[in-house]
Amino acid sequence: MLEQLTYSGRELLVFVILAVVFATVVYLLETLLFSRRRKPAVSPEQDARIATLFGEVAALKARVENLEAKPPVESALDTQAVTYAEAMRLAREGATSQELAGRLGISRSEAELIIALRHGES
Repeated sequence: MLEQLTYSGRELLVFVILAVVFATVVYLLETLLFSRRRKPAVSPEQDARIATLFGEVAALKARVENLEAKPPVESALDTQAVTYAEAMRLAREGATSQELAGRLGISRSEAELIIALRHGES
């Protein structure tokens, strides 16, 4: 009877490989089944807080879009104020109205007005 239980090296290797594959499959199945059960439940308070936060984010997004569309006066984002400050600096340095208009992309009459304001300050 012991003679029937004798296996060759190749048969033992196949048996070990099959056992490892079977154990791996069982482990993966358990992992998948138990991971689906452990999803954290969201309480009604947490759900309400999440909804509140989404509302706050939407309000902040709208506010940022409004600020980008029309920045506050005297802000670094206010391109008109930056252009005016640059025009005054160039006028102080003695730039002509044609130079101001060309560099800053403003009309020549605006450039002449800035130069006139600059001369009125001195």
